[in-house]
Amino acid sequence: MPQRVIVIRSPHSGRSSKLPEALKHLEQAGLEVVDSISIAKLDNLPAQGTPWKERGVAVAIAAGGDGLVGGVIMHIAESGLPLGILPLGTSNDIARALHIPQDIHEAAQVIAQGKEQEVDIGVAQPAEQASHSGTSSQSGPVLARVDPQTQIFFAHALTVGVNVQFARIATNVATRKRFGRMTYPYAAVKTAASRDALDIQLEFEGLAMPEATDSPQGAASPPLTTPETHTLLRCRALQVAVINTPIFGGQREFAIAGSSFEDRLLDIVVLEHMDMGALGKNIARFFGPKGHAQAPLAQGETRTYTHHPAELSGIPGMHHVQARGVTITTSADPREVTFDGEVRGQTPMYVHVADKRLRVRIPDQAGTV
Repeated sequence: MPQRVIVIRSPHSGRSSKLPEALKHLEQAGLEVVDSISIAKLDNLPAQGTPWKERGVAVAIAAGGDGLVGGVIMHIAESGLPLGILPLGTSNDIARALHIPQDIHEAAQVIAQGKEQEVDIGVAQPAEQASHSGTSSQSGPVLARVDPQTQIFFAHALTVGVNVQFARIATNVATRKRFGRMTYPYAAVKTAASRDALDIQLEFEGLAMPEATDSPQGAASPPLTTPETHTLLRCRALQVAVINTPIFGGQREFAIAGSSFEDRLLDIVVLEHMDMGALGKNIARFFGPKGHAQAPLAQGETRTYTHHPAELSGIPGMHHVQARGVTITTSADPREVTFDGEVRGQTPMYVHVADKRLRVRIPDQAGTV
């Protein structure tokens, strides 16, 4: 019998016009689409993964971009229902990190015939499930007070700082209709014109210590600080990003060296307040194409640790550590937080690797990053 699947879609994804074609490819691949639901209909509903499983659904398919994938994960993370991805978004960074083809026909074949891989996801509290339509005109926090007991799962990244303003503009429905494929460049220009630095404090939990070289050969992970070790970072920052998926930038596929979907760690990257010239130079130095090694030191340059030996970047004004969790507070709490590109939470916030991994359909020949 054909596998029964449910498709969750967004009318505002970058390639949403290809959804009818994608549904045909699913059927041609031998899958039975029992329902196609707009993500908006799931807002404010309890997690639907278990009810879907009880209906005989074998895979929940996110037909859209990274934000939609994050929304679907919220419903299936604790149910064990596998995720399939039809990359109909603009960047599709989660799909790229999992080696899922951008071609819709090939992606449908992966869902039907690929293998299942367990991958890490993050969880944060407090946050809300409902999607949020951003606007470029609001200057203060947009969300009403978020229930401190609520939480949300994410696959790609959460951010605090300038990227929130970017998300407000980039996810605004009217802006998307007006600028189409130019929405992201437009949002980037508008965001660069109004940078807002924050005094932030990060308290790390289970901080990885890559400087230790006495680990046994083939050790599964670097040594971690103990729960009793309170490791703090305080600085004035443009942005804090807590990253699970190591790929950014769509088809450019910028990557974080040494990051993985399977290491039970989150990559925490902090951009301190700096001028635009230094910011662009440092970001270019930090990121590189997928599979790159981190940029080497210049001749005569020495690597310095501006916070702790767990620092990985050695780039002035940029902090990069790996940890099991982090608590984020700012001098102006509450501040909005984005999850997989959608504004859904507020500081102060506790973020950590979820106890349960997510099952995803990926190509047979692919491993995760």
